[in-house]
Amino acid sequence: MEEGELRKEYSQLKRRLAKMGYICTGSVMSLYNRCGKPYCVCHRDENALHGPYFVWTRKVKGKTVTRNLTPQQAELCKLCIENMREVERIIEQMKELSVRYIESRR
Repeated sequence: MEEGELRKEYSQLKRRLAKMGYICTGSVMSLYNRCGKPYCVCHRDENALHGPYFVWTRKVKGKTVTRNLTPQQAELCKLCIENMREVERIIEQMKELSVRYIESRR
């Protein structure tokens, strides 16, 4: 690939990064569970669990942090996590192009 093509592709990746929305790491899970009331139907019927409850788990300074989320927050968080994955893919492509650029310079 010529230097001009490398620059063009790299510029396209920079534009994609500039358009990226909010980002975050972690994962979002939906949980169903039993309550503490022994007379509740959730204790008699395995299919009658409470939920879904949304939980966001991530690492902060090496420690796992867990937060409960509303359904709206869970959807927003999932979008931010997917944005982060896209940022990581773009950066990997930029690194590869940078290596090719460096190696093409003689």
